[in-house]
Amino acid sequence: MRKVLLAVLLAVLCSAPLAKASDTLAKYPETVAVLQLLHGDEIGTACTYWAYARQAHAEKHFNIESFYAALGWSATIRAETTAAVLEGMGADVIEPDETDVLVSNTKFNLKLMANVEAPKMEKRYPMLIERIKPEGHAVAIQTVTHAWKVDAGYRELARTILSSMESFFGIAARIPNEFYVCGNCGAVDTGIPELTCPICAGPISDYVLAHAKWRFYRAIDERALLDYEEKAFAKRMYDHIYDASDPAEDVSLGRGALTGEVYEKWGLGEAREFCLEEKIYIAGLADMAATWEAYKAIDTGALDEADKAFLQEMHDKYGNGPINLRKERAREKGKVSPEVQKVLDMVEIVSDRTEFEDQDLILLRSLIARTGAVG
Repeated sequence: MRKVLLAVLLAVLCSAPLAKASDTLAKYPETVAVLQLLHGDEIGTACTYWAYARQAHAEKHFNIESFYAALGWSATIRAETTAAVLEGMGADVIEPDETDVLVSNTKFNLKLMANVEAPKMEKRYPMLIERIKPEGHAVAIQTVTHAWKVDAGYRELARTILSSMESFFGIAARIPNEFYVCGNCGAVDTGIPELTCPICAGPISDYVLAHAKWRFYRAIDERALLDYEEKAFAKRMYDHIYDASDPAEDVSLGRGALTGEVYEKWGLGEAREFCLEEKIYIAGLADMAATWEAYKAIDTGALDEADKAFLQEMHDKYGNGPINLRKERAREKGKVSPEVQKVLDMVEIVSDRTEFEDQDLILLRSLIARTGAVG
């Protein structure tokens, strides 16, 4: 959903409707090539840093685990940003093939990052900017410039952490245990800036404490009973909870919340000091798991008459192709009621798309029937 919002913002910034792919390639061939390169690199970088975080955790370097978790979030945000710029230009977003990540011990990983990768990146970014400058796409130039500044910032942090590891007087005392990430540009720091992000000038409300999410992600990745799709769904659900939770909210987990088949499959492992968002996730596991199972059980080739009638009504009203129902409802009514908003959120989280296929529409119908949402 974040990528969609970015694409809309970038279309406004460019002061033009989304261009045709052929027009974009003709006008911005170097810009498109550089952004596609960076998008693939950022995805690979995120995988690498999360692998480094797992290695640091295994070695009980928990502060450094938090650092690499922050870098993983940073690379993910930057990948989404480059993808949104490409989409705003009307260009294709090419997803990279999966590659193996080479992981050594934590100290070596830091040395590689601080002493080998840093000099390479310092030369690479100016070359990329020089490639795209003549084409004059301001948003793309800004995106690459921000990536350069973010990259330089956290490689400097890596040098500082490495120096602390190699100091005679021990490790943990000099290494911060909290790292924050700007949700707009991916800037990483040991605290939240006083006013705005120093790189993109975005609001400090965009900053996220990285290891809070990382701990959840790692717990989900360790659930042997979940397949890849289910893990991705659980993470989307948690991200939604994280974004929507109220810090003043108080959630108590009842007796038996950490037991049973649902928790064994979807839960977060043994009891520990769960944060608010984790508690909300655990408290809603039964409904979440039931919704997922209901969605996967939908067979659009074997619907009952009521479901068929509902689909026909939706097709008659909005067309046969994928339907952006949130946009359609807002266009019709001017706004979407909070009840319908929640239902649309859930369908988007389950399906991982904002334009609904028939299977998604049937899930929508069942959720409306269950919740009684109107508006």
